[in-house]
Amino acid sequence: MSVPSALKSLIETAGIKLVSSAEIYPALHQSGDAGLPMLVVENELARAVVALQGAHLMAFQSAGQREMLWVSPKSILEVGKPIRGGIPLCLPWFGPGPDGKAMHGFARTMAWDLTAAEVMENGATSLTLELSGDASTSELWPHAFVFRLDVLVGSELKLTMTVENCGTDLAPLAFAFHTYFAVPNVADVSVAGLEDMAYIDKMDNFARKQQQGEVTISRVTDRIYLDVPAHQTLKSATGRIDIESDAKCAVVWNAWTNDKNIVDLGEGNHVGYICVERCDVADHALTLQPGGKYTMSMTLSY
Repeated sequence: MSVPSALKSLIETAGIKLVSSAEIYPALHQSGDAGLPMLVVENELARAVVALQGAHLMAFQSAGQREMLWVSPKSILEVGKPIRGGIPLCLPWFGPGPDGKAMHGFARTMAWDLTAAEVMENGATSLTLELSGDASTSELWPHAFVFRLDVLVGSELKLTMTVENCGTDLAPLAFAFHTYFAVPNVADVSVAGLEDMAYIDKMDNFARKQQQGEVTISRVTDRIYLDVPAHQTLKSATGRIDIESDAKCAVVWNAWTNDKNIVDLGEGNHVGYICVERCDVADHALTLQPGGKYTMSMTLSY
């Protein structure tokens, strides 16, 4: 794989490897497929994999722990195709795009640049990836912008998204960390921290409802929880995962038996994941002023 000199210097300094997705996920590639470029971060505290396409977290596992994230065995790892699993970045819109544009925005299918990488004093690895507006993006979202994702790979995984409106017009924005958590069986999972929260039930004509008790999955589920507390806990047979964020919303999604109708998910594969997404969407989508910035963080830990 050809590596630009600036990128090579960055990854060597931080002890990162640049590899092909065909090497890490051979089952998701045809023979001879070059795959997508991915960064492998390994330190004494954790291991993570980041695809440069979409600045997409594919894997995270802190020392002595199980893999936290789930990637679909039917995911399509090709240039310009959204990756099913891990942590897709949904922006600058969430859900169906305006005028038939791509679902969940264009950022998750474009190549981002690694602009900074270093090993911190505590042994964690810090990465910064950026995507800037150009002629191709202006056709999709007519605003000058910089999207920046800061990633801290240590005993916890911390992600911080910053969006800067570099133009002179108001820019509508919605954003989600669309996290797929790996679980033994989604039917046995519960999510604490959303009790009594109001939510929009997308499976019931967007009806407004109130959560009773912890969230469990027993059917196709797609809900947007509003004005949520900072902390949620995902509980499964393999332990707990703590989710901390300053986002105002949380989405809980699982395709259940509709998985058979989703090509890059596949029948029966809904069992292995649950999406608990921290986000600013729906009632909490926003408008960035010219020169304005938006920042949102999420920390995942065992």
